[in-house]
Amino acid sequence: MILIALAGSFSCLAKDPVSLKVMTRNMDAGTDFNLVLAATDPASFAQGTAATLAEVEAANIPARAARLADEIAAELPDIVGLQEVTLWRTGPLSAQPAGAATVLFDQLDLLTSELAKRQLHYGVIAVNSLTDVEVPVPADNLNLRLTDRDAVLARIDFNQSGLDIYNVQTHRYQVALPLGAVSPLLAGNNVYQGFISAQVNVGGTVIRFVDTHLESPVPGNPLITIAQLAETTELLADIGDLQTPVVLLGDFNANAEPGIDDTGTVELVRAAGFTDVWKALNPGDPGFTWPLYGEDQEAGKQVQPYERIDLIFARGLNPAAVERISYGAFWGAYASDHVGVVATLQVGN
Repeated sequence: MILIALAGSFSCLAKDPVSLKVMTRNMDAGTDFNLVLAATDPASFAQGTAATLAEVEAANIPARAARLADEIAAELPDIVGLQEVTLWRTGPLSAQPAGAATVLFDQLDLLTSELAKRQLHYGVIAVNSLTDVEVPVPADNLNLRLTDRDAVLARIDFNQSGLDIYNVQTHRYQVALPLGAVSPLLAGNNVYQGFISAQVNVGGTVIRFVDTHLESPVPGNPLITIAQLAETTELLADIGDLQTPVVLLGDFNANAEPGIDDTGTVELVRAAGFTDVWKALNPGDPGFTWPLYGEDQEAGKQVQPYERIDLIFARGLNPAAVERISYGAFWGAYASDHVGVVATLQVGN
């Protein structure tokens, strides 16, 4: 777990002292790991790790970070909740994890660098390190290491005092999914998800901001859905009794519309008193956010989104505006396989 702390609470520039503009964005790791998970023996596992490395290298991750910076520049959200902010590293070839440390792609570093190039003043509030897996890639004579993270960014301007952020916390859900149950060749590794929370003072009103990434359901495996619901229950227990307003956003991997991957998670969140901001302002529009394309090696094959899993919820706040953010008409112009969502929430009456 990594927490980036700044001296004291710091201030952000809010466009309106009684409103908060937030964005949720899954950055996409550059692979869905299907090539590794499908392996059935050491030979096919070695082929899968090599193909995964090639897929990540071809995923145009630096260019996608630049496109996301353009999206943020166009919208200027006060706070950005990010998911799947992947750190890819390599190291000497070893059959056992050896702590590969040479950075291949750091999606957070790439994004903050692109924001700085655009003279956008965003600070990293927190980083939550979750799943950490390292595998050998014999064909390339190296080990490949994935560290999955969530992160929160906020606009910072020390000449303004409209928005103060403090009491930043990172959490890892208690649920641990053993990868060995999917592939014996990955035994000893677990998948973890989590959430980041912070107190935000907006014009004298304190709001709890929460960014989360829940486990992705797997067709034919109800245990994964059970795990997601356990994560949701843990999350709601943490924020359920608060008297302060709450904004909850992220990649829920739960369809907020009827159909595939409607896991029951969204119903639990709504039952806890949260308003689905998109649905409140667009009752007749499903607002699908995923997927924009399939597996990354087939990224040129555009897919029409059919699920709404990138969600913004509010409790004790009034939804004022919401929109989906995506650039371009083909994969090469997308920042991710997810559509971003931006909402403005009014504080008070």
